[in-house]
Amino acid sequence: MKLVLDSLGTTKGPMENEDYRLIKLCLRGKKEAFAKLVDKYNRRVFNLAYRLTSNPEKARDISQEAFIKVYKSLANYNPEYKFSSWLLKTVNNLCIDYHRSKKASNASLEKIIESGAEGLLLSGANNSVTTEELVEEKLEQLELKSIIREGIDLLPMDYKSVLVFRHIQSLSYKEISQILDLPMGTVKARIFRARKLLKGFLETKIPEDKR
Repeated sequence: MKLVLDSLGTTKGPMENEDYRLIKLCLRGKKEAFAKLVDKYNRRVFNLAYRLTSNPEKARDISQEAFIKVYKSLANYNPEYKFSSWLLKTVNNLCIDYHRSKKASNASLEKIIESGAEGLLLSGANNSVTTEELVEEKLEQLELKSIIREGIDLLPMDYKSVLVFRHIQSLSYKEISQILDLPMGTVKARIFRARKLLKGFLETKIPEDKR
């Protein structure tokens, strides 16, 4: 079945040109060229799969499956579009399939009392003076990251994916829109909603004097 690629971002820059060069080599029978693509994107693919499944073993399976699916469909690749977007789209779709197949559903942040605040607690001040204060601040930052990860894990998949793409994969709204086949307005609305849910969750976990 021919993959639909016309919804993905256009290729730009030397990195994408290098990807296409490797794809052409692979299509000529040089399989080691695809190994270079795997090496280039493996960490990013696993990170996305892990963030969307919260299961390292499943994330490894999905990562492998994504590369296999893309490899088998290389002949359909359109060089006008970004290879990385195609790959991440494949990972996202596999994660959606995984969640749909799960029998039991996890608790959702939809059930947690929401906050009216719009900000997202993703950073802390760096005004420490003493070594003890620096150590304490570092520990607090690690604790905050753990709480944020817990909150992201509880998000419904529609909200989790846009938040991960935006704040962890550092993709633009346009790239997220293209990967998920959603209008940009819908992407922005979901990110806004996800931030509110996460903010409300953080406020139930973090003492007021630590915010």
